[in-house]
Amino acid sequence: MYRQHLSTLLEQTKELHVKAAAIDTKMENNDDGQLEELQKLFEKRQETIVQLSAFTENVGFSWTASDRVKISELKTLEESLRPMVKNLYRTFGEQLNRISQTKQMSKRYSGAYQNMGAGGSFIDKRK
Repeated sequence: MYRQHLSTLLEQTKELHVKAAAIDTKMENNDDGQLEELQKLFEKRQETIVQLSAFTENVGFSWTASDRVKISELKTLEESLRPMVKNLYRTFGEQLNRISQTKQMSKRYSGAYQNMGAGGSFIDKRK
């Protein structure tokens, strides 16, 4: 039964790798729902890891040679997936910071010309 979970974990990791590689670092270049789909894949993968860990905690459990091959492939995929996800997280965070800064600046100057005097005259309202 654990072999099925191990195979599922490997397939989910491969799918995650493909989906993460397809996401552009500029948010506006991605299709709607791409990030949500990636998040759902991470959640499903985490569930599979929890199920697999339940088997590995049994007394006398050991990996077979074929299992070790799959685990080695998982490690390789994980090593290449981790930097991709970190880069996406970093660049999206930077973009969100820029967006929030732009919003703050636009709010600061939003009412600058709202109280214009009538007839083309400018009345300075000093306090």
